[in-house]
Amino acid sequence: MDATGQMGAMATAQVAGRRRGMALSTIAFGGSALVWIVMFAITVTVVVWNARDSVRQETDSAFRLASAAATLRLPTSFQRQDMMAQAAMIAFDIRNQRHVTAELRDAKGQPVALPGPDGRAARAPDWFARLLRPEPQRDLIPITQYPNVLGVLEIRTEPSDEIAEVWQDLRVLLPLLLVTALVAIGVTMAVTALVLRRLGLLGRSLARMRAGDLDHQAPMTGLAELNALTEDVNALAAHLAHERAENRRLQGRMMTLAEAERARIAADLHDDIGPQLFALQAAVGQAARHETDPELAETLAAIARHAGAVRNSARAAIDDLRLGPAEGASLAEMIQELVIEFQDMAPDTEFGFVCAPDMPTLDDAGNIALYRFVRESVLNALRHARPPQVRVRLEHDHGTALARVQDDGAGPAPRQRRGQGQTGIADRAAALGATWLPPERRCGWTMTEFRIPADRIPADRPHP
Repeated sequence: MDATGQMGAMATAQVAGRRRGMALSTIAFGGSALVWIVMFAITVTVVVWNARDSVRQETDSAFRLASAAATLRLPTSFQRQDMMAQAAMIAFDIRNQRHVTAELRDAKGQPVALPGPDGRAARAPDWFARLLRPEPQRDLIPITQYPNVLGVLEIRTEPSDEIAEVWQDLRVLLPLLLVTALVAIGVTMAVTALVLRRLGLLGRSLARMRAGDLDHQAPMTGLAELNALTEDVNALAAHLAHERAENRRLQGRMMTLAEAERARIAADLHDDIGPQLFALQAAVGQAARHETDPELAETLAAIARHAGAVRNSARAAIDDLRLGPAEGASLAEMIQELVIEFQDMAPDTEFGFVCAPDMPTLDDAGNIALYRFVRESVLNALRHARPPQVRVRLEHDHGTALARVQDDGAGPAPRQRRGQGQTGIADRAAALGATWLPPERRCGWTMTEFRIPADRIPADRPHP
């Protein structure tokens, strides 16, 4: 497996783990909402705390002033004035002041009606008033006219007007806090969406690279941090593309050297073992002609048969080792000769071969891979399906060199184990970055394909 394949496998193995993580948009929304809740709680706490202290100070100050003013304004008990009327005017004035109230009662404890309405109209909710209301204070001033007690003037703290003002301010502040929260969350989500879109572009580029398209360049995102990451990703893709090309070049070179070694072994077998087996058969034949002992003649005949079988096996091995495009011959010419050999091998089968005019010229490794694919595919069809027709086609298809073999035989057996020939085809496809489609049934035909990418086409060897 090359570097790109390893990268893809590692990334695929980590997908499940990544998907179990929390989404960035969820984190951004939850974080923004949490920050706003904390800020809201702190703001309301500070406002309430300061308001409570302010209400206490205001009411204390107003209560002291009202008590002092009432004491100074009341005439003495020895003066001949209407004391209750004076006390009623003082109570009325106090009730119209802020933060305090007053009540006048007669000697029997009954409230005395005061002129004019109480100006305190706006009130805060009871729960809010209880939250801010300080410890109540009151002062009782007796109304006397010597020697009689006419009544009593009660002065009390009344912070409801101050609490009402705080409540009105808070009713303005809370919507502002809500609007601020919505704006902050909206900005956070917009920035998050922008980052996610840029990450999505980078992710799609990585997916294409993981699929093998290492020539694809990830686009710049416009964000400095992500641009640095994009440059690193593109540099990694370029490095992997170079390594993949070098890996495939070496693998192709190994395949070429393997074919050369196979040809050398075939030549050695032909030059060394062939003459010796021929000489052995000749000697056995000559001995058999001069031998009169029937038992010995039978033994010599058996030796001759076994020697012939060994010679045939050696010839088959030599032919198999030499199966590769001959130097100087095109792939189409070699496959045409191969089809002719198959016709001699299976005279009852009709063979067809077509090489499209735009079929590109491949390097040696590509030619070897396609040649052996055609040979193994046709042999499998003849051995297992006995088809009336076999068709072989070479063509250029969407940037790939395509070899297709199809037959109208019985088709591959269900769950048939892959043989050595198909294993070799799969190994060559992996080594060259090619795509092999194993035999499958389509519309009454068994079809198999082998696609080699355009990077196996040498730059100095254009399409014929």
